[in-house]
Amino acid sequence: MNKILVLLLLVSSSAFSAELQHSFNSPSFSGIGYSNHILTIQQLEQQGVEKNKSLADSLAAKAASAAANTPAAKFLANLESRIYSQLAKQLTDSMFAEGSTCTIPGATCGNIPDLGGNTVTWGLGSGTDNGLIIINITSNSNPNQTTTMKVPAGTFYF
Repeated sequence: MNKILVLLLLVSSSAFSAELQHSFNSPSFSGIGYSNHILTIQQLEQQGVEKNKSLADSLAAKAASAAANTPAAKFLANLESRIYSQLAKQLTDSMFAEGSTCTIPGATCGNIPDLGGNTVTWGLGSGTDNGLIIINITSNSNPNQTTTMKVPAGTFYF
């Protein structure tokens, strides 16, 4: 029994106590790691906004693609392409083919008064531009905006 009593005295004397303390795990309450917490929330919000924007852009692109692939849109695009092709062929034949009506150097041999808001004129060059076909493209809204192209006439004859 003495042994038990001595043992109990030794065990009870080694026990310690401390004050209970509580700390919050959330950085919103404790302040520890609060800036990281706010940055994470901001990044999640930004990712959500970017995801919504990319989804909206994707839907808009699909709608535009669907509108362009309707039979009516395909027909109009094909018709426009053929009209421009025919216009280019007639213009090329008129300007560059053998026996074209453009024979007077320095004179305007042809013009298109309104092609996409521009006036196109062409003719044979004279003087230093002899042997060249001069093409002028002038904006109808601003006559000071003019583009001049000089093309060697001899290389385009068939």
